[in-house]
Amino acid sequence: MKTRFFCWLALLMGSPLLAESTAPTKVDWYGYFKLDLARDSGVSSNGNFILYVKPGSNATLNLTARQTRLGANVERGRMKGKVEFDFYGESPENKNTLMLRHAYVAVPAGPLMLEAGQSSDLISPLVPATLNYTVAWGAGNIGYRRPQVKLYQQTEHFYWGAAVARNLSADLDGDKLVDGETSGKPALQGRLGLTGSPAGRKLSLGGSAHYGWCSCATDGRNYNNWSLAGDLKMALTPKLALLAEGFTGSNLGQYAGAIYNTDQVGGLRSSGGWLNAQYQPTARFSLSAGGGTDRVRRADLALVNQARARNTFVFANAQYELVPGYRLGLELSRWKTTYLNPNAAQRDTRLQWSMQGNF
Repeated sequence: MKTRFFCWLALLMGSPLLAESTAPTKVDWYGYFKLDLARDSGVSSNGNFILYVKPGSNATLNLTARQTRLGANVERGRMKGKVEFDFYGESPENKNTLMLRHAYVAVPAGPLMLEAGQSSDLISPLVPATLNYTVAWGAGNIGYRRPQVKLYQQTEHFYWGAAVARNLSADLDGDKLVDGETSGKPALQGRLGLTGSPAGRKLSLGGSAHYGWCSCATDGRNYNNWSLAGDLKMALTPKLALLAEGFTGSNLGQYAGAIYNTDQVGGLRSSGGWLNAQYQPTARFSLSAGGGTDRVRRADLALVNQARARNTFVFANAQYELVPGYRLGLELSRWKTTYLNPNAAQRDTRLQWSMQGNF
């Protein structure tokens, strides 16, 4: 069955019916230059951005241009592709290197679309409108980016998609081989979505799930990672929108869940979600507020020192377009991370200012 499935995907990807070799190639460049200045009353996980609050009481100030982004949408006949980078590759702060965000191509396969490359997970597709680079990862929002093959269909009122993805995971047996890869199986993802206009208000609802097999090659221990998630987007008025997501799952560190605690063979259960209200009173001015939480089951952390058990934040920001393409932003957020073994709560008030020039 597996062999037949992969052969079918290969035929779709290589079908000459989808190739239009004589069509011209169109490239549409896009991106922005962004400078972020942030002051933390506590110790944030990174400094340039925050996932959770680290132990300590030092106030810190960070100034970075790493979120500057460069991308291109490419089109040739019915083939469409995207490539996108930012500068959060591992490197010294003033000698930033590129980090690949997206690199994929999509072609029609009858009524469906076939996409191959590195792109965002199918699960939990929404993100809150926050100035923080990590969009509530580790604090209620799961889903990241990874190499994968997607097959999906999008209509005005319905969406379904399935993906076979690189099985990223922890290396619990320390053999320098990722346990998801040594399982010999990919990770699977799927999502269903519905869109309608009850009472004249546009509403989108979705449900998604993933499952990944993991195996410790040195001792034969097997475990898994999985998630179930729901997402909602609703236009309350033409200027006011409400977004929300919730999830539950196990061993979600590679999916931006479980507050980035390390996977466990017995499972590391976590659940959480986020809520975001977005208001745009004028074309040049926007407001956003919300919060989120990620909570790990304490029983799974009983033997783990300095384990992060709960992570919660609230935020509010304002953005103003000073001149066309040039935007100023100011955000205030409050974070609390609860630790076990020993019990402690770390807090941080973060004030972030940004200047962004879009092109």
